[in-house]
Amino acid sequence: MRPFQVLMPLPFRSANKLSSHTKERKRILYLTPRFPYPLIGGDRLKGYHLLRHLSETADVDLIALDEWDSGHGTNLTEICKLCNDVTVVPFHRGSAWMRVVKSLFTRQPIEYAWYDSPDMRRAVDLALKRRRYDLIVSFFARTGIHSKDLRGTPKILVAEDSRVLAQERSSQKFSFTPDYFVRASDRKKLVTAEPELMRKFDLVTFVASPDEDRTLELDPMINTGIMSNGVDLDLYEFHAGKRDDAIVFIGELSVYHNRLMAERIVTKIFPLVRKMSPSTKLVIAGNKPTRELKKLIANTPGAELHANVADIKPFYQRAKVFMHPQEIGAGIQNKLLEALALGAAVVTTNVGASGIAGLADSKNCLIRNSDEELANAALELLRDDALRSGIAERGRTLVEEQYSWERIFRDCDKHIRSVAPDFFYEPERVLATAV
Repeated sequence: MRPFQVLMPLPFRSANKLSSHTKERKRILYLTPRFPYPLIGGDRLKGYHLLRHLSETADVDLIALDEWDSGHGTNLTEICKLCNDVTVVPFHRGSAWMRVVKSLFTRQPIEYAWYDSPDMRRAVDLALKRRRYDLIVSFFARTGIHSKDLRGTPKILVAEDSRVLAQERSSQKFSFTPDYFVRASDRKKLVTAEPELMRKFDLVTFVASPDEDRTLELDPMINTGIMSNGVDLDLYEFHAGKRDDAIVFIGELSVYHNRLMAERIVTKIFPLVRKMSPSTKLVIAGNKPTRELKKLIANTPGAELHANVADIKPFYQRAKVFMHPQEIGAGIQNKLLEALALGAAVVTTNVGASGIAGLADSKNCLIRNSDEELANAALELLRDDALRSGIAERGRTLVEEQYSWERIFRDCDKHIRSVAPDFFYEPERVLATAV
């Protein structure tokens, strides 16, 4: 690998290595809105595993907008192992806020404005001047805005979810909060802007059919496909051992919909459970909890907070019930897949279950919607070990059958072949991925 260097005049870092593979290997330009390491959060997890898979077949040049300032040190070293070239573009929040303010008076959605970094655009332009690519993969619409107008190379947008659907759900429940008004405003803009963006890609993939369906309602001519999220089945082994009389919720606690779920559990659902089962505990675990959430948990008897833990698996394994009272958002929840894989019995809502094909009430989870229904479902599982064990075992089976990374990678290869038929040069690989 060449020494780490700062390329001037562009204000981003680049590290690259000469490919040791034959000239037959294809080249991919891979764009992400966040540096895909460490593996915290569903977007980084999916971004990393796709990058790992693509690097097995092709020489991948990564350009990452480093929103959380993690693209350095050992994190950078780990990603450089997978890539031919890595470019880390610093994210300037002051400039992002200025773009957001300007977007309020334009047709541009706030989310697009936040990630519309001129430095990111310049990094993409430089990469295209330096070499020719056989495929461009943009992870999220947040990077699709930087590749939408590129021509002459097959392009895939890994959209993950429909932002229209996400904001529609977010704005269904009126509230006098800045979050509500921002999301309601963006919803109106996205109805036009999202299909306009997606039409410029050869293929747009989603993690779940509700997101794909909502997009096709807006424009049935967009070429779409499903590429869900996966679970490392070896890392997330089923835990059949003893569990505590506890309910757990795990998530990135600074994220809007996760914060709302945690607050709903603490203030509305858990008190109902605690009233009928005083010995039951509540465990909330995750990164970056807000000050308000910390205060709520501290003032709730039987509740405990574990913030910024390095390994969240023991928390899934510790509790009998994983509570997931999702009301807004779209796509698929990695935390649900992880809970199913590790053997926590899942209680979720219609919205939470909608992203996971095969998730069915009373088969591999319990699906309820009101606070009272969710609390009663948790109590039912806490009191009936046979019911809970059966639900948990069938949840694990669902993940094994449909949500292993190997299955997701087969879908990925199928989608690549659909837009770039000659991409895979190895006959045996083409045959294997066609199965």
